[in-house]
Amino acid sequence: MVQAPRRTRAIPVAMLSATLVLLLGACAPGSQEPAPPAAVDPADTPADTRPPASAGPTPPPAVNADETPSLCNADAVQDLVGQEATEALVAQATADSGSASVRVLKPDDAATMDFREDRLNIHTDDAGVIERIACG
Repeated sequence: MVQAPRRTRAIPVAMLSATLVLLLGACAPGSQEPAPPAAVDPADTPADTRPPASAGPTPPPAVNADETPSLCNADAVQDLVGQEATEALVAQATADSGSASVRVLKPDDAATMDFREDRLNIHTDDAGVIERIACG
C-alpha cells in the first residue's frame, strides 16, 4: 500500500508565526522614553494662577486669653429629663449648660458621630419627651 504524500498547512503555520512575533514585540520594553515636561518660566505664568508666596499650612487663629471655649455641662440640666422638649425648654437647657450648640435627637434621627465638647445632645422619645441629656 502506497501512501499519498502529506500536505503541510503553510498558511496556518505562517499565521501562527506572525502572531507570535507580534505578541513578543508587544512584550518587549519600549525604546522610546517619554519627553520630560517643558520648563516653565515663573515670569511667563499669569499672576492669578501662581501659588501664593507662602505655600505652607495656614496657622490656627489666635485665641484671646480672655475667651474660653464654651464647654457643655450636661449635669446642670439633668433635671429636665422627663419633660417635653419644647423650643423654650431647649433654649433654656442650652443656656444653663453653657453649650455653644444643641441638637435634639429622636429615636430614628440620623446624627453624625463626631464628638464636640461644646454641643448639648437632647435625646427624646417619639412623643418628644426628654429621655437623656449628654454632651458631645
